[in-house]
Formats: sequence, C-alpha cells, structure tokens
Amino acid sequence: MKSTKNKLYTAILASLLATSVTACGGSGSSDPTPEIKTVTANLEINSNTYRNNLFCYNQATADEKICNIRMFQVMVEAFQDGDESINYNIGYGPSNHKGDLQGIIDSLGYIQGLGMNAIWLTPVFQSTDLATPTKELDATGYFGEDYYKVDPHFGNTDKLKELVDAAHERGIYVFLDGVFGHFKGTINTLSPTNKQIVTRGTCTYYNSDTSRTYEKEVCNENATECSTKCSDFGDDSTLNFYKELAAHYITEYKIDGWRLDQAYQVPVSDWKEIREAVEAAAAVTTYQDQHGESVHPLGYMVGEVWGSEDGIKTYGYGSDTTQGLKSNFDFNTRYGIVQALAVEEYGNYNHSGVTIQNKLKAAENTYPDFAVPNYFLTNHDVVRFGDLIQRAKKKKAISSENYFKRYKVAHAAVTAMSGPITLYYGDEWGQEVQGFDVKVDDEKCSPKVCDDHVSRSTGKISDFNPDQENLKNFVTNMMKLRAEVKAISMGSLTDIGTDKNLFAVKKTYGDSEVLVVLNVQENVKVEAEFDASIFNDAEAQTNVAVFSSEDSSEDPIRDPVIVYPEGTSYKVTLEPLSAVLIYVPQQN
Repeated sequence: MKSTKNKLYTAILASLLATSVTACGGSGSSDPTPEIKTVTANLEINSNTYRNNLFCYNQATADEKICNIRMFQVMVEAFQDGDESINYNIGYGPSNHKGDLQGIIDSLGYIQGLGMNAIWLTPVFQSTDLATPTKELDATGYFGEDYYKVDPHFGNTDKLKELVDAAHERGIYVFLDGVFGHFKGTINTLSPTNKQIVTRGTCTYYNSDTSRTYEKEVCNENATECSTKCSDFGDDSTLNFYKELAAHYITEYKIDGWRLDQAYQVPVSDWKEIREAVEAAAAVTTYQDQHGESVHPLGYMVGEVWGSEDGIKTYGYGSDTTQGLKSNFDFNTRYGIVQALAVEEYGNYNHSGVTIQNKLKAAENTYPDFAVPNYFLTNHDVVRFGDLIQRAKKKKAISSENYFKRYKVAHAAVTAMSGPITLYYGDEWGQEVQGFDVKVDDEKCSPKVCDDHVSRSTGKISDFNPDQENLKNFVTNMMKLRAEVKAISMGSLTDIGTDKNLFAVKKTYGDSEVLVVLNVQENVKVEAEFDASIFNDAEAQTNVAVFSSEDSSEDPIRDPVIVYPEGTSYKVTLEPLSAVLIYVPQQN
C-alpha cells in the first residue's frame, strides 16, 4: 500500500512544484527566464546555530496569545473610506486620503478572512477639528493636539468603541498607536483628572550611525508659537499623564494594547511604569470575545525603535533589572529578509539564506531573554516590498522580478518567525506604486512620492486580479497554518542547512514540529533530502504534510499533500524562489 502512495505522491508533488506565477509587478508582463541549475542539499540537524534564549522560543515562558499575534496594520487616513462626509482629502503618500474608522469597521470581515487576529490603527487622536484648515501632516495622526478626542476626520469616540466591539466579536484584538513623545505645539496638556504633560521645545531623535539618541531644538523658547513640542519626562507629572492615558483606553474602550511611536523618546524606566499601568488596567477589565466568553484585554505593547539591535535593546527593552517594553519591532530581521530577496531602501542586498540567519542570531545575542521581537515586511515608513523588487531589477541586482514568487517567500519568512508578526495592508496582495523604482530622498520629494511615505497608498479589499488573488490566498493559508501549528509561532530554532541558497530551520514546540525551508535564489533549483529521524515524533517519521508556495490549490492546509518516505528518507524539490513548510498534519 505504501508503494502505491509513493507513486501517487510523486505525481502530485511534481505537479505541485511545477506550478508557478509568471507575472511581475501586477502588470502581467514577463521577465526573461534565467538559466536554472540544479543542486542537491542534505538537510540535517546543526544544533550549535541558535541560542533559543528569547521569550517565544522557550516553552517554559512562551505565551501563545502574545507569540501568535497576527497583526494587520492600517494607515487610518488611507485604508478605506466609510464616511464620505469627513475625509481629509490631503496628506502624505499616494492615497486618496479618505480613510476613516467606518471604513475599517466595514473591512473587518476581510481582515478576519485573511486569518489575522489583531489590528493596529495608526493614531486616531485629534490632529485638528473640522473647522480648521488641514495640512498634509495632520492626516497622519502622528502630531496630535488632543489625546482624549478622536479625530473628527476619522469618526468620534462612539465610532471607535463600535470598531473595538465589532473587532472583538470577530476574535480580533485592537491596538492603538501611542505617540507619547511628541505632538503639536497646541497640545491639550491636561487629562480629565488634571494630570498634566510638561512640554519642551527640544525633542529626542535616534542616530542610526551611532545607535544613540541626540537632542534637537524644534521650538525656540522665545517663540510665541510652535508647530511641534515634545514631552518632558524629567518631570513626574508627564509620566503620570501618560500612565493615566494608556490605562484609560484599556478600561474605557477595552483596547488590547498599544503600538508606541518613536519609543526612544520615552525613558526605558518610564516605559516600565506605563507598561505596568496598562497590565494592571487589563487585569481589572473584561469584554466578551467571539465565543461569548469574558476575557481580559491582552495588554500587549510594542515599541518602534528604528535602529540596530543594540539601539532596540537600549531604548526599547532595557535590561533584566529595568524591563522597559517587552516587545519591539525587529527592523533588522526585516532588512535581512528584503536584502536576501530584493534590495533594501539604500540598495544593499545579499541574496543568501545566511543573510536572514545572521539577523536572527544578532537579535538573540543582543536582546534580553524576556524580549518578544515583532516581525514585519513593510510598515508606513518604509518602501513596500513590491517597489523594492522593482528597485532590485533596476539596479540589476536581480535578472527577473519574479514578483509574486519573491513576495510569497518573503511572507513565508515573516510568518514562520517565533513571535508576533505584523502584516501591512496591501502587502497581502502585492501592492506597489507604479514606477517607484528609484530612491527619492525626503528633501527632494513631493507629499505623494517619497521613501518614507510612499507605502501609504489607498487600500483595496476586493477586485483583485488572478495573481493578486493567488498571493492573497497564499498569505491566508500561511496564517491558517501559523494558527494551527504551534511550532511556527513559538518554539526553538535549529539550523538544518542554511546556506547561500536556503534558509532552513527546524522549529519545535513541545510535540509540534515543522521544517521551514526557503530557496532565495532565482536561478537555482534545490533537490533536498533529509532523514525521517530529523523529526522527534514517531508519526512524523512515517508521514508529514507539505505546504508549498508553489501550490495554487484553494485550501492546501485542509487538504495537504501527504509525504510517505522511501525507507527512512524524505525528498523535496525547492524550485527557484519558493518556500516549503513540512509538518505533521492536524488530526481531525
């Protein structure tokens, strides 16, 4: 019986791996096909590669609710227009600047359908009222004037509560964007209980060259009017204001936590106190989840420190004795992924699986053990991956765009990380900006096209072409698999053959095991073989399931290709620019 299954598997897998997506950049054009060479690889355990010291790697510490966050980020002013009467109609980036809270409410079914279980909204606090003429910066939300009011161009407090409740009914956590270090010069400095922000005209910024912060004057003390001011955390009154504010949105709106902008503007010791205030508020607050059960808000906080591992540790995590933010976005792993598959914003690249591996090892070797890196491919401040693919082609760093293939492998890399992940709206279907294949510096750009805001494009939740639909389905299935196989979202990493062609790891969490193998080369086919004993589980030694980026079937998670090994050896083919996950299928 097994020999018949072997023959059937061989036929199915050959068909599966022959499937490819040829369109590039969503335009339907084709690239020249590079000459493909075939190499062999033996996947085997190399136990000395990863330290596995971080929070989500460790079965003794990992919290599934935190480690399996699948967060969908939306730029509120750009994503979806649900109320035509309150649009900004002006802003940075190429969107129509008509987004609002109602548009997000209308899109919750789409977000849930992608397999996401959380949503991060860029700032919703009032930047300006409806009667005041607006500027491009107002729409971003990152320079607010009142923390206790919802921006009327997005909705109102009732609409925000409606959004949070509607998300919770679908099993979706809600995170707001907290900009606690800077604001408009006209900021309302008083809380409802008269706690007060002490402001200053000097702001803290991060220097990526030195991995240290520096101070810059943004408002002369003799000026009668200032467009920007910053928080003075040298005064305890400021800290008390933000502790109250952060807890207020937990208890009153029942949000699940915060994304924290330019987190280096707040001292780590103060982040510790704000985080503890949020955790305390979450512990005494409940809401009804999608199952009708009473649950506490998650109380999760993730910081943005856009810098090196050392900078993220210093200004985000802190130390074992002063634990600041327990989670921060892992910018450097993001750079490793885009460098391995395309180019990063400044044109650097190194198309090798080792590029990704080195970034993960650097994080392990730098961050404290309690650290929970949040992994991502794009956000509102960086260039979309699709535009970086086109930039790589322009630089001749790659010979063929293989647009959707590269996007799939990049998504597989992010989704397979141990720890929370963030998906930026539009990346699920391969959104890009036509013709944006050359870096445009801030001082030379218009409000619509610039490296730091070009990704703020109009969202789309329908009317996808076949290539976009195929990519969206792949992302959805990756999220399903992540939700079902604990070793993907949590668990230790073991190298099994990472080299120039492959990023290859075995991930283990208790009885859950998965092999993640990515081929980052455009002109190399890898015939990989591994012994069944690579799995600890006896069931996995006789049959496993294969999920491949080359699979175009509707639901490969529910009906996976099952592999029956020849003797004790498994074989799998990785086409150029492909990803394969090999795991024990869930028993129904």
